[in-house]
Amino acid sequence: MVNVQTNGQRRFTVIELPVFPIVKESLLLPFKNLPELVKFAKMPFMLILAVDLLCYGLERQDISRNLTGSLMGYIHLILFAPFSVAWTKLAIRGPQSVAKHPAFAFSRTQWLYLLATTLMMVAIVVSVGFPFVLVRYAQRNFQNQLAMLGGAGMFLGLGIFLIAYLRLGFIFPAIAIGRYAGISAAWKQTAGNIERLAAILFLSYLPYWVVRQAFEWYMGYHPPGVVEAIRGIVDMLLVAWGTTALAGTALAYKAIVMDRPSDEVASASATASR
Repeated sequence: MVNVQTNGQRRFTVIELPVFPIVKESLLLPFKNLPELVKFAKMPFMLILAVDLLCYGLERQDISRNLTGSLMGYIHLILFAPFSVAWTKLAIRGPQSVAKHPAFAFSRTQWLYLLATTLMMVAIVVSVGFPFVLVRYAQRNFQNQLAMLGGAGMFLGLGIFLIAYLRLGFIFPAIAIGRYAGISAAWKQTAGNIERLAAILFLSYLPYWVVRQAFEWYMGYHPPGVVEAIRGIVDMLLVAWGTTALAGTALAYKAIVMDRPSDEVASASATASR
């Protein structure tokens, strides 16, 4: 149950998110909706394997691993945008809402979702990437004070980015279900829940990260060959499976926005803005 409390000093309505029930539902969602998971993840998974093979070939030609890794990461976001939209819809409105949804297609919704994702990536590059470059420059030139300044800027930028991401995270599920109402609406909807949203996000992704790290540790290094190819396929499968963790934020959005009457949501948004 979502517990509604009114904070008299800050004058806004706080919806206490049930962290563990939401995380549990997010983790169980792939098992409860396995046919839908296969339907929407099959095509991007096969395409990302092809891109992984291309990046491997570039690395064999002495192309920087950092460059190929960045390329791989952004292409993953592009290819899995349709899956992210479909999975978010499923988490919020149930499997019947995606019964007639195309398995892999880009429409206005998917492009808008990808635009929001791109802006998020630009934000983290600006807030963390530039200070990191400054730190590396200072280290190479033995400028300790400049390195300390860059390090402080990097941690400050990371903190600002994380807070902004948590407060604006509802933009993504809102776009996916066609209810995007602007940045200010997303900011108001998450008011008073930043710690719970952080916990939901962290706990939703944690099991996938642990399993992937355990798999990498178990496999270790193998030279190019059959074993390395199998390792790469399983690794990409785990990355694709981990994408389902976005359901945690979607379910939090559902609890705060979708499970309340529209007049109550409007009232809460109005009080949050005072």
